[in-house]
Amino acid sequence: MNKIISKNINEVINYINLNIIDKPIIFVGMMGTGKTAIGKMIAHSLNRIFYDIDENIEKHYHMKIYDIFEKYGEEKFRDIEHAEIRKLDTKSNNVIATGGGAFTFERNCNILNKIGLTIWLDVDKNTIVSRLKKNINNRPLLRDVEIDNYVSNLLLKRNPLYSKAHLSVTTINSSKIEMRNRILIKIKNHIAGNKNV
Repeated sequence: MNKIISKNINEVINYINLNIIDKPIIFVGMMGTGKTAIGKMIAHSLNRIFYDIDENIEKHYHMKIYDIFEKYGEEKFRDIEHAEIRKLDTKSNNVIATGGGAFTFERNCNILNKIGLTIWLDVDKNTIVSRLKKNINNRPLLRDVEIDNYVSNLLLKRNPLYSKAHLSVTTINSSKIEMRNRILIKIKNHIAGNKNV
């Protein structure tokens, strides 16, 4: 794929900021897909605030996500996560990153699709596995599993649910800047084709 030329990207940014007002842009997808890294870049480009749901939960509870899982169990964590999603400012211009499982629950999916523009970062299994293996120390829940099979099973279960997002962007072997530009252009094209955005 040819590199996306960024000389007109300021026009794309201006178009987005003129047409998505008081509505968050929300990244969903598997862990290891770059929701936080890409979300921060998009927020910076659009001059908007970046908000990470998992980070906010960790600050509130003074615990890492995996510690909350370990101490309270997944069901309790999912209730905490849902409460955090319900508290989101529906009239904000924030760029939001969700946890990997958040969008796979209908109650969260419905809220996020209603309040914002949801974007699924669709990344192939091998890339996810490679990223997770490099970052295994920060993901203790993965230490005792066979990561390849774990990720394969999760993708089979979750991808049909992630596909309910308004937009999907397939991550390819490209730089973060190219990914940012592809996402911004995709958002612009979505707005142009949907006057209800």
